[in-house]
Amino acid sequence: MSKINTNTLFNIKVFVLLFDTLNATEVAQQLGVASSKVSRSLKALRHSFDEPLFVRRQHGFEHTPFAQSIYPHLKQMLALSEASLSCASKDTEQSHTELTIACPPPISLNLLSYLHDKASQLKQSYTFNIKPCSNDIDKLLIRQNVDLAITLRAFNSERLSSDFVARADAYVLVGNQQHPIFHHEARADIEAMLQYPYISFNGHELEQEHDPLTLYALDRGLPINLVAKVCLLSDLMIQLERSDALTLICYRDAVAFLCAKANLSALALPEDQNRLLNRRADGHRHYLTKLREGGNRPPWLEQEIASYIQGNVILNCEGAGYAKG
Repeated sequence: MSKINTNTLFNIKVFVLLFDTLNATEVAQQLGVASSKVSRSLKALRHSFDEPLFVRRQHGFEHTPFAQSIYPHLKQMLALSEASLSCASKDTEQSHTELTIACPPPISLNLLSYLHDKASQLKQSYTFNIKPCSNDIDKLLIRQNVDLAITLRAFNSERLSSDFVARADAYVLVGNQQHPIFHHEARADIEAMLQYPYISFNGHELEQEHDPLTLYALDRGLPINLVAKVCLLSDLMIQLERSDALTLICYRDAVAFLCAKANLSALALPEDQNRLLNRRADGHRHYLTKLREGGNRPPWLEQEIASYIQGNVILNCEGAGYAKG
C-alpha cells in the first residue's frame, strides 16, 4: 500500500468507478474523457501496485482479490481528497469578495446601494468598488483591474464582449428654479434653450461631440454658449445653482438627486424635441462589457446591473410628463 502515493487522484477515481460499474465505457462517460485515458489510468495503477486489478471478460470486467482488498482504502482516500478540495474551493471563493465595477459617473449614483441590497437579500457578502469609467477601460478589463464595466459603446474583440442593455433617448431639462424658461407659458423647446448658457453633462467615456444639444446646433449652424463640460453631479449642481445655465440629463436618479439637494427645477422635453436631438446623437446606448473568459462574478450580478440601468434611463415614450422643483 506504500505505492498509493505515486498515483494521481484521477487514477484512483478511475479505479473506484470501474470497481463499482465494471464498465470502462461508463466510467469514461462519467468522467467526460476518452476511453483511452481510462485505459492509461488503469495501466498506471497496475504498474504502481505491480498487481493485476481487473480481469477483462466478454461483457465487462471482473475485479481481482487484490482489487477487492484495496478498494475500501482507495474509496475512503478519494472521498477525503474530494472533501478537502471542496473546502479549499469554498475558501477561495469567499476570499475573492471584492468586485470592481466601472461606471460612467452620471449613472452610478445609487448603484452601490442597489447592489448591496441585492447581496444582502441573497445573504452574500461582497465589497463593491464603483469607479469611474475611463478611456482605457478595455485595458483595465484585460488586466483584470476591473471585473465588469458599464460602457457607452460596445467592445467586441478577441478578449472582450459587450451586451447591449438599454438606450436612453429622452432628456430632462434642468436649471435654477428661478430660471425664466420654467416660468414661461410657452413650452420649453430647443430653440428656447439655445438662448441661454449651456452645460454639457457627460461621463468620462463619452466625447463631448456626442452631446445632443451641441450636435443639434452644429448641424443647423446655430450659436451655442457652451460654458462648461462636467461629468460629476456635484460640479453640475454648483454651476446650475450659481448661474442661468441649463443642462440636459437622461437619468432619473441624477435628476431626482439634483432637485432634492439644490434649488433646481426639471422639465421633460416633448417627444418631438427629443426626436430632433436624437437625429445625430441617437440617444445614449449602454452596454455591459467584460472578459470573454475568466472572472469571479456572482451569477446574479450582470442581470441586476442591467435591471438598474433599464430602470434609470429615461425613455421617449413617457412624453413630457416629468417635472420637479
